[in-house]
Amino acid sequence: MRELGNPSPIGVESFLKLGYFIDYAANRQPIDFSRIDKRRYDETPRSELLVMGKEALRATLARDFQTSKDHVVPLSGGLDSRLILCALLEHTEAKNIRTYTHGIPGSYDFEIGAQLAKEAGTRHISFPMNTMTYHEDDLLEVARREDCQAVLFLNTPSREVERLFGAGTIWSGYVGDAVAGSHLHDPPSATLDEAKRAYLRRRAFVKSTRLHRCQDDEFLPHVAGGRLDPDVLTWDEQVLFDEGVAKFTVAHVLWKGFSYKTPLINSDWMDFMFSVPNRYRLDRQLMIDVGRALSPRLFGLRSANRIGHGFDTPKSIVRATFWWNRVRKLVHQFAPSVKWPNAQYNDFNESIRTSPDVRRIVRGAIERLRQRGICDWVDFDGIWRRHDRRLRNHGDALIVLASLELVLEARSAIPAATPLAAGVVAG
Repeated sequence: MRELGNPSPIGVESFLKLGYFIDYAANRQPIDFSRIDKRRYDETPRSELLVMGKEALRATLARDFQTSKDHVVPLSGGLDSRLILCALLEHTEAKNIRTYTHGIPGSYDFEIGAQLAKEAGTRHISFPMNTMTYHEDDLLEVARREDCQAVLFLNTPSREVERLFGAGTIWSGYVGDAVAGSHLHDPPSATLDEAKRAYLRRRAFVKSTRLHRCQDDEFLPHVAGGRLDPDVLTWDEQVLFDEGVAKFTVAHVLWKGFSYKTPLINSDWMDFMFSVPNRYRLDRQLMIDVGRALSPRLFGLRSANRIGHGFDTPKSIVRATFWWNRVRKLVHQFAPSVKWPNAQYNDFNESIRTSPDVRRIVRGAIERLRQRGICDWVDFDGIWRRHDRRLRNHGDALIVLASLELVLEARSAIPAATPLAAGVVAG
């Protein structure tokens, strides 16, 4: 278990590159890969796998579902939460399910999540992050709920989530996309070292400048993964689950202090999905087919995974939309009024310049971080000046620097005898 107080030098460097502490040792939500059997479905026709997938999902929900519980489903524009909602609707009426989305109005996750809730008939609420007021004590509370481990400012308003859903059972699609094959590469990395290096290249949180000093070779010994034979789970997926999921995703998605159900891991569904031949997991195709068979109506709606299109939309149109969105993202950096529908969180480039609460919190936290002297190589003034004068967009760097300070402040408020991994959520 890591000690409270100042983080290790490699921890600081990794936070500045990746948005989390790479030497984090707690395993808050272990994933059991022991029941993967890659030979089980070698000769099984796809039509039979589809039936088996539906049964595996139904068995999973039947095991976890309790009639008396208050059921809450966080929705996005993707597939995981949609699959869970479809399966829940086989056990209860939509009026018994509460749903919520958060994000930027006009973005896929915000709009499609709300559309999905309307079509299903659930009791729904949306949290528009572009009008959200940030409070420093709220961010410190989120840091504690995230085990003082990762970048902040990406969350829904914690007080509202606690008030509205704190007593409910939250059905999370936690890493269901990865179980279904979203990080299955074709071809996969040939070696564990190659997979770790590829992860570090892709995973950088800060892209506008270089805050860290370490080369990837210095991070490599701390990157987890490699427990299994790659014929069971590819090197890329092992690194994803043991590193990215265990050290970052769990902190953001599964807050300490809430009651969660995570049916897409450690379940009949997960064992089935990992055991089918990988060709069926590419692009999450089998998961999509199971969802469409389970609920043609809800899986007939458009999806963020298809760039805002339905699953029957020709690939040429999806590809054209992808490139058009790239253009919109580029224009958005210089003209914020031009919407970018792939946005998942707030536009921190603009809010740091124009939102009084965000500007005050970020500027203050960065100044306190400077005074700590634990990353005195960072050009704090230059980054702020370039951003504030609109010479460059450094919102990602400023958010990470402010988050590092707030996370350290939250850690320092935890009694030394308190293990940081306490309060593991229910699976």
